[in-house]
Amino acid sequence: MLLLGAVSWVLRIAFITLLPADRLPARLKSGLEYLAPAVLASIVAVELVALVRDAQPADAGVLLAAGAAIGIVAYRTRNVSIACALGVGVVLILGL
Repeated sequence: MLLLGAVSWVLRIAFITLLPADRLPARLKSGLEYLAPAVLASIVAVELVALVRDAQPADAGVLLAAGAAIGIVAYRTRNVSIACALGVGVVLILGL
C-alpha cells in the first residue's frame, strides 16, 4: 500500500516539476479546464448505468429522471456544489 502511494505521489510530482503549467501550450491549458467536469460526469454516468441496469423498469425511470434533473440543475446553475448537494439529497430520498 505504501509503495503504491509513493509511486502515485512520484508520478504527480514528476508531472508538475517536469512540465510546469506556464510552459504548457495554450490549447492544452484551455482543454485542462474541462478535465475535472468530464471525469466527474463519466463517473456519474458509469454509476447511473450500473444502477439502471440492475433496477426494475419503474425504478429505472425514477433513477433516470433524477439524473436528468440533477444534470439540468448543474447546467443551469453552473455550480458543482449545488449539483452535488442535490445529488446527495436525491440519494438520501431514494434510499429511504
